[in-house]
Amino acid sequence: MKLTFRNIITSAFLASGLVLVLLSRKWVSAKYVESGFPNVSLDLTANQLTPALSGLAIAAIASTLGAIATRGFGRRLVGVVMAAIGFGIVFVTLDMMQNLEELIGSEFADAIGRDVSGWSQDSSIYAWLVIPAGLIIATCGSLMAGKTFDSRLSKRYERDQGNAKNLTPWQSLDQGIDPTIES
Repeated sequence: MKLTFRNIITSAFLASGLVLVLLSRKWVSAKYVESGFPNVSLDLTANQLTPALSGLAIAAIASTLGAIATRGFGRRLVGVVMAAIGFGIVFVTLDMMQNLEELIGSEFADAIGRDVSGWSQDSSIYAWLVIPAGLIIATCGSLMAGKTFDSRLSKRYERDQGNAKNLTPWQSLDQGIDPTIES
């Protein structure tokens, strides 16, 4: 794949969208069984475990759109922000996976009304898909921050008012100049 602005933006946008979709999927299924007490089952998404990831995914999408809307130094600044967001997605996901027991425990405490232990859980692979997507976002942001991409319209669409007097009416129209207006 060639390193162009369009490819970088497309990669970052697709990775951001993937993260946003994966956060709404079931990451953990946990079940608590106690004699004399009804069974409690929890199906938890990443959004329920840590809402910070949703905000980072939305910010990643917004930064890809911001990169399209800016040029020069502004685009480099957006690239730095995008890289920070990508690394943030990776670090928050890794932190969530390390503290998964505490997060599930607090969800059970909310559901049951007291602290419990001894539940069983099954985790999905979604976290291991979000981490590479976050790294893709960070890489795309780093590339944008470090390289200048010229993504302007071609000169064909720019007007040069200096030679408008020497043009025929058809040439004026072709360049976007109204030939009926005397300047």
